[in-house]
Amino acid sequence: MRVTRYLLLWCAFSVALLVCSPTFAKGQLQAGPILLQIDAGESASRLRLSNSGDARLTAQVRVFAWHQAEGKDQLIASDAVVASPPIVELMPGAEQIVRLVRLGPPASGNDHSFRLVVDELPTTNGEAHGRVNVRMRYVLPLFVRAQDATDAKLSCSVRDDAALLECINSGGRAAQLGASQLMDDSGWALPLSAGLLGYVLPGSRRVWALPENSVSPTADLTRDVRLETLLNGQPTTLPLQQ
Repeated sequence: MRVTRYLLLWCAFSVALLVCSPTFAKGQLQAGPILLQIDAGESASRLRLSNSGDARLTAQVRVFAWHQAEGKDQLIASDAVVASPPIVELMPGAEQIVRLVRLGPPASGNDHSFRLVVDELPTTNGEAHGRVNVRMRYVLPLFVRAQDATDAKLSCSVRDDAALLECINSGGRAAQLGASQLMDDSGWALPLSAGLLGYVLPGSRRVWALPENSVSPTADLTRDVRLETLLNGQPTTLPLQQ
C-alpha cells in the first residue's frame, strides 16, 4: 500500500494537530525524540510516548519506508522495522517506551530511511454537544545507519524559469535543510523557510516549488544566486549549479 505525499504535507516535519480545542482537551499525546536512528551494528532504538492530558488515550505507531521519486516524498508500508508494541494505552501523566526493531538487513553504503506515523486514536465515548476530541499525529524520521555511509553531499539548482528549486544528494546520509533562503551579492533575498524546509534522502532528488517573483532583479540565477541554509544543523552556503 502506498501512502502519498499528502501524509507528509500534514506533518510539517514532526507534528500535525488534526483537531484542537484546548478548553476541552482530555488525552494529549507527546512523542519523541523528533529524529530517531538505529545505529550501525544495533538492531533497535526507542520511541518515548507520554500523555500530558487528563484522560486515558490510545496511540498507534506505524512504520513506513521513505523514498523520494520524481522529486517528491513517498511512503510505502514496510516490515523492515517494526514497532513493539504498535498500540499503546496511556493513563494521564504516564509514559511508555516503544521499541523500534530492525528486522530487515543492516544498512550498507547508504542509510535506510523510514518515517514513523504516530496517531492519537479517537475515543469511542460520545462527547457533549460542542466538544471535540483532541487527536495528534506525529510523523517522525527514522534512519537505520550504515557504518560506511558518507556524509550528505548536495548540489542544487533553480530550473523551469525559476519555478522550482532542485537538490540532489549524492552522499550516503540524508540532508536535512532547515531555515533557508536564496540570496545574491546585491542584497536580494528570497526566504524559503523559517524552519524546516525538508530532507533530501541519500542518492535522491528533491524538488520544491518556489514562490512567484522569485527571480533576482540583478542576478543570473544560473551563476550569481546561492542557497543559504542550515544543512544538518550547520550554516551552509550552496552556490546554484548551472
